[in-house]
Formats: sequence, C-alpha cells, structure tokens
Amino acid sequence: MFISVPDEKLEFVKGLIPKLTEMGGVEIEYSQDLKYFIVDPKNQNPYQALKVVSVIKALGYGVPISEALKLLGEDYMMDVIDLKESIENKYSIRRIKGRIIGEDGKTKRIIQEYTGVTLVVSDRSVALLGPYEQIPIARKALELLLKGKEHSSVYRYLDRAEEQLLRYRGSSRRRPTE
Repeated sequence: MFISVPDEKLEFVKGLIPKLTEMGGVEIEYSQDLKYFIVDPKNQNPYQALKVVSVIKALGYGVPISEALKLLGEDYMMDVIDLKESIENKYSIRRIKGRIIGEDGKTKRIIQEYTGVTLVVSDRSVALLGPYEQIPIARKALELLLKGKEHSSVYRYLDRAEEQLLRYRGSSRRRPTE
C-alpha cells in the first residue's frame, strides 16, 4: 500500500516509522525517489496495514500523534471534507474556515465537545477523527455550516443528535432478561 504526505510533514512521519512499525505489526519503507511510504502487512493481517495507512494519512493532515494513533484501535475512524470540492473560490474557503472555527475557536470547540471528534482545519480540508458513531454527526454539523446555516441551528442539531445517541445507547443496554 502506498501513501504520500505533504512535504512539510515528511520528516515528522519518517521519524515515526519505527514506532508505527512496532505498534502496527507492519513493515514501512519510504521511497526517496517517489516521495511515498510503502506499508507492507508482512503476510499478516492486511486490515492492520490499512489502519497504519490511516494513521499516516491523519498525520499528513496535521492530526496530533496521540489522536492519530487511536486509529490503530477498533472504534476510531477518520473522515476528510475537501473544502475545495464544496466551495467555488478561495475567498469563500477562508470565510467557511472562519465559520467552522468560529470566534476564538468557539464553533470548533463546541462540535468537538459534543461529538468527541477531533477537527483539524487546514488550508483546503477539514480532517475529522473520532469514534465511528460520532463522525457522521460531526460531519453533518460541518456540512450545515458549509451550506450557510446559522451557528445556532448547528448547535440545536448537535443537541438533538446527542439526545438521540444517548437514547439509542440506553435502549441497547437495557435488554430484558429472560
């Protein structure tokens, strides 16, 4: 499996190869000529190699290493929203990034607190990393902001989504005993 990262993250990721090799049970090589990483499952579980690829991608998007390593577990996933696909010009991207982050980081912080999802806003994308059941909720909140919905509408959506998730979790735990 081949994966590349932005040039500014290259040395950082190369420094983590020994740790990722050990933790992921895979072999990782870097091709200097082609500027990409090769992840080999070493005749082991290819699913584990995919997890390591996800960690490398997350690091490339600027996700903190402590968060990126959570992708090696079973309950975490990453999703990416490409702002250039959603928005027509670079001035709009700046405005949308401002809406996502909010004044003094308020909107970003609220989405992260409600969902437990880490948001990393970069030049042209937003990386979401968190529990698999929370990623769709955080993504929908961001999509509402991209569509121009008011922040208060997004916060109400997060309230409703949290209530529904708590009800779902409560109902799945309270199974009748026979």
